[in-house]
Amino acid sequence: MILILFNFSRYIPGIGINRTRISMAPLQKTEQTEALNDDFRSLFATHPSPMWVYDPASLRFLIVNEAAAALYGYGADEYRRMTVLDIRPEHERERMVDAVSGRTDMEKAERWVHLKASGETFEVLTYGREVRFEGRSAILAIVQDRTEVNAARRQISDTRSLLDSIVDNLPVGVFVKDMEADGLYVLFNEACGDIVGMRAEHVVGRTDRALFPPSQTDAFREQDRRAFEANTAISFEESMLRADGVPRLLRTVKRALPTPEGQAPRYLLGISQDVTEERAVEAKLAHLAMHDPLTGLPNRAAFSKHINRRAVEATADSPIALLYIDVDHFKHINDSKGHAAGDALLCQVSERLLQLAEEGDLVARLGGDEFAVVLELDEPERAGRFAQRLLKALSRAFDLDGAREHVTCSIGIALAPDHAGDADVLMRHADLALYAAKESGRSTYRFYEAEMRLAAERRHVMTAELWEALEKRQFELHYQPIVQLDNDGIGGFEALIRWRHPKRGLVAPMEFIPLAEETGLIVPIGDWVIREACRAAAGWPAHLRIAVNLSVSQFRHVSLLSTVVAALDETGLNADRLEIEITESVFLTDADQSLPRLRALKELGVRIAIDDFGTGYSSLSYLRSFPFDKIKLDRSFVSGIETDAGNLAIVRAVVGIGSGFNATTLAEGIETEEQLQKLRAEGFSEVQGYLLGRPMPQHEAEALIHGRALKTASSRS
Repeated sequence: MILILFNFSRYIPGIGINRTRISMAPLQKTEQTEALNDDFRSLFATHPSPMWVYDPASLRFLIVNEAAAALYGYGADEYRRMTVLDIRPEHERERMVDAVSGRTDMEKAERWVHLKASGETFEVLTYGREVRFEGRSAILAIVQDRTEVNAARRQISDTRSLLDSIVDNLPVGVFVKDMEADGLYVLFNEACGDIVGMRAEHVVGRTDRALFPPSQTDAFREQDRRAFEANTAISFEESMLRADGVPRLLRTVKRALPTPEGQAPRYLLGISQDVTEERAVEAKLAHLAMHDPLTGLPNRAAFSKHINRRAVEATADSPIALLYIDVDHFKHINDSKGHAAGDALLCQVSERLLQLAEEGDLVARLGGDEFAVVLELDEPERAGRFAQRLLKALSRAFDLDGAREHVTCSIGIALAPDHAGDADVLMRHADLALYAAKESGRSTYRFYEAEMRLAAERRHVMTAELWEALEKRQFELHYQPIVQLDNDGIGGFEALIRWRHPKRGLVAPMEFIPLAEETGLIVPIGDWVIREACRAAAGWPAHLRIAVNLSVSQFRHVSLLSTVVAALDETGLNADRLEIEITESVFLTDADQSLPRLRALKELGVRIAIDDFGTGYSSLSYLRSFPFDKIKLDRSFVSGIETDAGNLAIVRAVVGIGSGFNATTLAEGIETEEQLQKLRAEGFSEVQGYLLGRPMPQHEAEALIHGRALKTASSRS
């Protein structure tokens, strides 16, 4: 036998053991022994695995390498006093003693719990081997720290638990099928169980055929087949019955799970979501988007979609009629009865429209009091008959919370393809026909005619010209004298607007004032009239007043008071020389706002007159609400006063009303001497009319003012 001796003559940092000897094998040559000692000493000291040699009898450490010293954290002096039991917790020491005595931990890996100098315990694997050290039997121990391995395993386990928890708690259903096992469910989370009405643990390990009816199973199998063939995610949406029989709508995405290249896919991943409520909400929102929330009728969007399609499809053999319907004077109901009553009226109108409509017709509410009906015409006369029946149906009283109300409607009708084959053109034509129905006095219907389009074009041109007239100062005022019957002198003038058109000459107000009111231009035009009238009157004698008519639109405009104040300030005209004339119609629907506005004007000192008295508002209660300065009897009651006892009675009544309310009475439209004498005899205060003076330009009015006093025919006789 040759004995090989390894001498450790090198100092191992942290251990302090010098010139130790381990007998490993027979050795024959001394030179070889020294070389091997150096190599082994270096290998032992620097090997990355923690190692030590200990005495199996005393269990004391004989030598410890650098890796072991670093791992356990004990110092060199500590190791000299320590045994291998000291690096083990109490519960491991008896086991260690048994292992050493029985050599049970030799030549194989053994799992232990060790103790660091810091008191921290950690798991290791040790490999023991008997060796000769310094001529005696010893044990070489090599240690593998399991901390990182265990941490990695714990991380894998924690990750798996986390993934399981995530899958189980996802708000959507997740399942996996093994397609090589007839679609056996290998994963089925709780959300999936809730969707189909089954417990997840009862599904895993079973197939569709064992869980669902044949028809549902066949549908699922077809989806699976398509997902595998597509080799990409495919979405499905379908209805199904839960296990409890409740119908649900599911949206499911399926795909074959990817596999290493060259291998056929085996597993199918599915993600399901119950979209029953979501689709119900979407359906409700879609319905709301296309239907009027008040009446439930299709709204403007639904109507536009329908008419755009149907107008193009209309032919001579399959014509349609488009009816635009406006409830006449609907605002009166809203203002007098309240919006709840107005809403109730609209609902009842829609019900009567639906009762008249037939299958295939469309009844829609476009907004406010506007409705539209698209009729399928099986015969040309049907549109006219429908309009007549609608007028008759609406003539029946409406019940608005116990109150009976009557309304009428205006109807405009356009036919396709006769009047247009394009939806936009057809709608414009129906709108023109509706406008014509309103102009005809309402409560009627009109079919579209080409002349309506021409009239609309003229209105459009005139609107543009009115703007230009305002900008280029083409308007001018004419002044009609107002005569006082107590002395036959001039008491003032009424300012009447004229339009000096560059091509058509002088245009009377009746030709453009209605359009100005319709387009809103009456407000800036009316403001100009107030300022210009005040400017002219400021240069007249102080006893003369100027009267200015206000339209309802101008009176209700928020700028009225500031316009009047500015006009008086700019011209220096005394407020009591300005007389504002309004019609009774301002009290018809707006009394609550009209009276404060009138009082504000009155506080300025402006005089207020009722114009066209007797032709508008039938209730005279407003006379008690406000102290009017003047009542102007409409010319229609003056005409025929000589022979018509009824008109004469009205004249006398107005004189009585004026006297009772301490208001000046004025009759307009005087054209004959006999009319003048009758009015004088009945006690009227003032008169005006062609007999006494036509409206005249400012320079003629001022010539009259500064010339002789105006005398009536009676005073000259």
